[in-house]
Amino acid sequence: AYQINTKTVFRAGFGVVYTASGQTTGSTSNTATSGTPGFGQTVGQLKDGIPAGVSPAWPNFSPNLGQPVAAVVAAPAFIDRNAFRPAKQYQWSLGLQREISRNTVVEATYVANRGVWWQAPGLVNFNATPLSRIAAAGLNMDNAADRTILSGFVSSAAAQQRGFGRPYGTFPTAQTVAQSLRPFPQYTTINTYWAPLGKTWYDSLQMKATKRLSHGLSATSTFTWARGLANGSEREPNPGTTGSAVFNDVYNRGLNKYLSSFDIPFQFIISANYQTPRLQTGNVIVRQALSDWTYAVVLVYQSGQPIPVPTAQNNPSLQNMIFQSTFAERVPGQPLFTKDPNCHCYDPQKTFLLNSAAWTDPQNGRFSSAPAYYTDYRYQRRPNESMNFGRTFRLSERVALNIRAEFGNIFNRAFWNNPTANNAKAIQAFRPNGTTSSGFGWLNPVQLGGVGGPPIISPRNGTMVARITF
Repeated sequence: AYQINTKTVFRAGFGVVYTASGQTTGSTSNTATSGTPGFGQTVGQLKDGIPAGVSPAWPNFSPNLGQPVAAVVAAPAFIDRNAFRPAKQYQWSLGLQREISRNTVVEATYVANRGVWWQAPGLVNFNATPLSRIAAAGLNMDNAADRTILSGFVSSAAAQQRGFGRPYGTFPTAQTVAQSLRPFPQYTTINTYWAPLGKTWYDSLQMKATKRLSHGLSATSTFTWARGLANGSEREPNPGTTGSAVFNDVYNRGLNKYLSSFDIPFQFIISANYQTPRLQTGNVIVRQALSDWTYAVVLVYQSGQPIPVPTAQNNPSLQNMIFQSTFAERVPGQPLFTKDPNCHCYDPQKTFLLNSAAWTDPQNGRFSSAPAYYTDYRYQRRPNESMNFGRTFRLSERVALNIRAEFGNIFNRAFWNNPTANNAKAIQAFRPNGTTSSGFGWLNPVQLGGVGGPPIISPRNGTMVARITF
């Protein structure tokens, strides 16, 4: 910190933070038993090696481990060679703090961080087929006939005429040419655990005004203008999952740098406390009833989180040909919404909020050029407004009565569930009574909340509490 003058201070900071190293979930175990020849006799001695009746199952280095004959199965999980490497985040800030009056201070600070080595297993797909492999096999992803061959069986006449067949003798003939061209055709998915490839970026301008307690009032107000980006990492993934991260081409990892699903560009928070003054009146009852009440409020207003771009619905899809999916592309000039998500000017049970005409599939056989999120494609804003008031009555030297009332969603705002957004071609269906039942942009009328969903925001509610201490 550096004091520029008696009322102005410049502040700067820098730090490096590491996450914990290691993984505590998941284990490997094996048990095997063998009976003794008779009472009091041993199964064997360690000097004689493992008895024939005990067959250890792990570790097992058999090349066909878990691979039945003439079958294609999911592979055992692959543990990344850099697994358990602790993620690292660089954090820094630069700001000015200014005293406006004796009890009022304002400040503006640039706050940022950069994260590396976050777990991002979605950026690895060992069994996806590189486009170079497709080209080496004499196929062109831009050719409709070649795409048909890729998605067809290896036993088909068209595949055999082009020279395709089993990559090994017991490969099932009911598998596709695309499966036969995979790096490991005997397997479907090869999950990668704990690959520290993820990166994050965060930049923000944070402004704050603080009024210290005077005349019974104290208040803090903050405004944040921020931007968050991520590449392959949104949260710590469970083993075998991507951690909610979205990605496009795993062979071009740098192109997967998108807005974070947690990006909140604008956030405004007000927190205030007010204590009524002690009344100077001769009436003791009036003085005790109206003096020293405390009123507090916390108001949070912020942008909605980004809506993921729909998945492309090409037929055959990239997933069927090279085992990677891609995004739909935005149609220029088309509105993203049928209604403003925040206007409260529509019936959520009769409205499909998202415009399916705003999205189209990319060229067949090609990756989309669209990002995973757009800054103007966001869920409904959900303000959080709570208030409370209370008073402590001193009944005697050792006995006090505290009364308070706390209220949530004080203005009784209504919030809808997030709309269904994955497939822009999902047919929009209605029930006989005219309400919506499914499809792109459908608003599920059940209560908010649940795993991966928006937070539960209840209707206006209040709680009254009385507490005696002695």
